Amino acid sequence: MIERFGMKVLTSANPELSTYVNTIVQQLQEWLKTNTISKLVIVIKSKDTLKVLERWIFNIEVNGENGLPMAENIPPDEANVIQQNTKKQIQSILRQITASVSYLPELEVDDCTFNVLVYANKDVVVPVTWGDSGPNLIEGGGEHVRLKSFNTLVHKVDSFVAYKMDDGL
Repeated sequence: MIERFGMKVLTSANPELSTYVNTIVQQLQEWLKTNTISKLVIVIKSKDTLKVLERWIFNIEVNGENGLPMAENIPPDEANVIQQNTKKQIQSILRQITASVSYLPELEVDDCTFNVLVYANKDVVVPVTWGDSGPNLIEGGGEHVRLKSFNTLVHKVDSFVAYKMDDGL
């Protein structure tokens, strides 16, 4: 466990997985700084059938013109309030994601794999280790649950999870 946004969050004990996820996060941070992505989707699939079981969707909108806040015009006290409010919003969505185990079908961890999909601008430079993919939709559309949104000075993030009802995977 590590602490992020004032909360304890689980981390992988698998060093290869941690390296893989850290590489993805570093690239996402770069794209977020340049406002070149509009959506992040984490797809959980069955290893055996490759059927999509869950899709965690994070729609990313840029606030204002080019997403560049006038930080120099924000008094330090107000900037601190904005930062604390953003932290609370992120804590709230992390709690909601954690609580989702109460309504999502149970998944066998060893029977699943995941993909990370990024919807980026056409002119974005994509690392050679990344590739194109289809949307990885759930057959029949699945069930959908909207999660909380959060706002920073730069981005607004709307999120929801789509999942397949358990039918014997």
